[in-house]
Amino acid sequence: MSPQPSVSVIIPTYNAEKFISKCLEHLIHQTYKNIEIIVVDDGSTDNTVQTCKSYAASDKRVHVIRQKNGGPSVAMNTGLDAAHGDWIHFHDHDDFVNLDFFEKMIDAAIKTNADVLCGEVNQPDYNFPRFDNIEICVSLADKILKTRANKFNPAWRYVYKKSFLDNIGLRYAPEIFGAQDLFFTKPAIILAKTVATVPGAIYNVVNTPTALGKAHKKLHDKNDTDAARAVWKKYHEFLIQHNALELMNTPETPIRTEEFKIFNIPITRRAIFYNKIRYYLFGINIGTRRFMW
Repeated sequence: MSPQPSVSVIIPTYNAEKFISKCLEHLIHQTYKNIEIIVVDDGSTDNTVQTCKSYAASDKRVHVIRQKNGGPSVAMNTGLDAAHGDWIHFHDHDDFVNLDFFEKMIDAAIKTNADVLCGEVNQPDYNFPRFDNIEICVSLADKILKTRANKFNPAWRYVYKKSFLDNIGLRYAPEIFGAQDLFFTKPAIILAKTVATVPGAIYNVVNTPTALGKAHKKLHDKNDTDAARAVWKKYHEFLIQHNALELMNTPETPIRTEEFKIFNIPITRRAIFYNKIRYYLFGINIGTRRFMW
């Protein structure tokens, strides 16, 4: 019998003492056990490190790496360099995954051998897609539009085959702060031979004020540099080179639209999305109602 694929979960942290325990508890108690949990502390000044070390003392799958404050991109790359898993997952320090998240992801990985696996997200304020079944996306349009990579950047939606990341040499751009996932996730989707959708593998977004990008607000000014602008330019050229610019700029589309017309003139319209309905009167958006799954 072949050994179970291993997963490296990379968690960049910064002043996360109030939230890191819930994050780690949901990882330690996963139904899928063959995981390593790599916590990269980006210069926290609270008790984050002490909390993580207490988990590491009781569970050998937890590893704590400390580094000087350098921003989320540097922390993510540090985790990648330390990872031994067959698959890679990036995880924000204040979020948590359902307890069967990796069981569902690795089941899909074995069935599809896809380069990238895309799960579902529980975050009511945004229209992340839900999936009816495991589907292997091959064409550029399917990889982008069926996962809605054209709209959503976060790396934590995905599980990546490590050999794929290594083969294409994909790493985070240290010059970028706050929007760092954009330059990782979109190239990964474009360059992947196949992307598989994974229904029921749910990542829960808490989105606290300590989320890593927010915790480094004062570093965002560093994006206004020649080096950061060069990253943006290279990314734009990459999209053009791979015929992905138009697809990545495709606007969000509803599941269906319902209209009320008088004399064939649209009076009211409802645009129905996965987790919200937008209401229009004479073509003007007059409100949005959100709902939870």
